[in-house]
This record gives sequence, C-alpha cells and structure tokens, in this order.
Amino acid sequence: MLIQNGKLLLDDDFVYRDLRIEGDRIVEILPYGSQPRQGEQTMDVYGMAITPGFIDLEVHGSLGRDFSDADPEGMKVISKSLLRDGVTGYLAAVNAFPEDVLTETYEALGQWMDDPQPGMARMLGVHMRGPFISPAAAGCQDEAYVKDPDLDLFRRLNDLCGKRVKLLTTSPELAGARHFIQEAAKECFVCLGNSNADFDTARMAYAYGARGMTDPFHNTGTFSAEDPGLIGAGMDVAEAILINFTDEESIHPATLRMLMRGNFRRLCFISGKTAFAGLPNGVYEIEHHQVKKSMTKAAFENGQDAGSVMGLHTICRKVMNMSGIPVPLLFKTVTEIPARILGVFDEVGSIEVGKRADLVMLDFHEYAVEHVFLSGKQVF
Repeated sequence: MLIQNGKLLLDDDFVYRDLRIEGDRIVEILPYGSQPRQGEQTMDVYGMAITPGFIDLEVHGSLGRDFSDADPEGMKVISKSLLRDGVTGYLAAVNAFPEDVLTETYEALGQWMDDPQPGMARMLGVHMRGPFISPAAAGCQDEAYVKDPDLDLFRRLNDLCGKRVKLLTTSPELAGARHFIQEAAKECFVCLGNSNADFDTARMAYAYGARGMTDPFHNTGTFSAEDPGLIGAGMDVAEAILINFTDEESIHPATLRMLMRGNFRRLCFISGKTAFAGLPNGVYEIEHHQVKKSMTKAAFENGQDAGSVMGLHTICRKVMNMSGIPVPLLFKTVTEIPARILGVFDEVGSIEVGKRADLVMLDFHEYAVEHVFLSGKQVF
C-alpha cells in the first residue's frame, strides 16, 4: 500500500512524505507525490499528520471494565477502546489488591498475552502499580492492601504473567526497599512514585537501580529549596519521567513548559485510564464508595481523585492547547519515549524503514484521530 500526501513525524518535525507499507512493515519513505506501482493499493491522507502508534504505559481499564476483573471479555473491550485514542500498544496497570485477586489477575493477563487478539491494541506487558507503595501516599489505591516490598510476591506475580512485568512503581522509603529495588531492577524498569521520601532517600534509590519517576505531581510529597524530595531527585537523575495529566487543574501550563525544556527526551505522558473512562457522566458505586464521574475526572465522595478518565489522545490535545509545547515533541512523549523505556524501539515508536507499521493518522488542524493502522492493517 502507498499512503500519499501525508505529513510524517520524522526526527523532530512533520515532513511531507509518502509512505509504502508491505505486510506488517514500513518498506519505503518516499518523496511527496510519488506514483504507485502498477496495481498497488493507495490511500490519500491529504491534510493529515501521521505519527507512530501511541504507547500508553499505564492503563487500568475503560468502559466499566478493569484488568483486575481478570475477565478476557473485559480485556477485549479495553483493548478495542484504546484504538480510539490512537493507542496501538499499552501496559496493563494493576493496583494494590488482596493477594488472591492479584494472583488471578496476573495469571489472566499472562494468558491474554499468550493468545493475542487481532484488530485491537496490543498488550505489551504489565505495569505493577501496586502494592509496594507507601500507605501515606497511596492516593486512590486502597491502603488496606499496600505493603512493604516483597521480592517473593513480586517474582511469583511476574512468573504468573510470563515474566512480563515491564514497569514497577514502588516507594523508596519503605522497609526493605534497597534490596527489593536492586533485585527487581534486574527484571523490569523500576520507577519511584506514591512516596513522601526525602531527596537523599530517593536519590539513593536511583543508585540502587531505579530508573524512572511515576506521576511526580500526585502523591509524591513536596518540592522545596531545602529538600527537593522525590520530585527533585527524579528531575536530577531519572531516565524517564511519567506524567499523568488527570485534568486541566492538576498541572499548571508553566509547569508543563518547564518540564519540556531540556527534558522532552525523557518525558512520557501516560493516561492512567480507569474503568470510569468512556462511561456517561454520573455517580457510580465501587467497593462501598460513590464515585462521581465527569468529562475530565472521577472523584470519591470526599473529593479525592479516583483515577483518570481521559485517553492518551485527549491528554495530548489538552496539553497541546494549554501549554504551547511544540507538537512534534509532544507526540514523541507518547511514541518514541515509551518505546525506548520498554526496549522495543527497534520495532516501534518511530516511522522508519523496517519497523512495524503501527501508525496513527490525525487531522492536521484539530489533531483528531482519523485512522489507526496496526501491523500494516487499518483497525480504526
């Protein structure tokens, strides 16, 4: 197939080029206005920007379904819904739950990845978002189920899903964190988050093997001149900074601009998308709590954040409109950077010859998702 008249995200800018796909691969990047081969299928995408498929490193659920339900039909619903966000690959995120629920969930996730379903976003692994986080900074996770680092439990759950825990968020101030981080870092990408750790404690955790920082503006203590805390340690040395933009009030536009200056090569937006995403606005019952869901947020009855309801594409558009961040660099935060974090940049994350044809085509004015290609086939 020859895709014509699009603006491709190449290097750090959008460039008019044509694109040839054969099978599941990108085989040629051609000058604008190239002619098709005899009998070759063509697709005219005039007025559209073409980016690599988005990769979301934290997805909990959608449309009333959550990965902790351990339900294959629910996983199918979530995976198909992600295509509307331009997401072609993602990590299933699992919070703190009782051990029997975690066991069932990780086993089900492993079985799902063993038998991938065509025509829907690809589950690339698991983000172990809990339970090894501080109860004092648990946020919307249930404090009753968070615990100190437990290497045996981590390895048991990782084995259940076929050793596909790709990302782990933990708190460095917990008892046993040093040894836990040292060992877990041999098996996955370790991030620090949900923590009130001071700078020295967090900084040492990076020396032990932690590499990233998850959601630094929620449940991560404070930044001050005297003690920059977890945020300062992460800004100082972290390889990756994962930002969860839950709504327009959660991060000031100036903060986003400061983050992008000099940091865009390690900044990664995540959705943190929960089961409330895609549901009608209203009040829902969950585990004896009432959650009020609106267009951009979900909150418990006490006003506490109940998790994100926006997909990655919506987040990109909102950040674009409020921050003035250069658009090509913004899209790098949901394509190239997460692919590098997962170690799959040789396959996806950029538009290059030989890479898998996971592509998103967006209206170049509104940046609405118009088409999504997965392994060379149009799936949305």
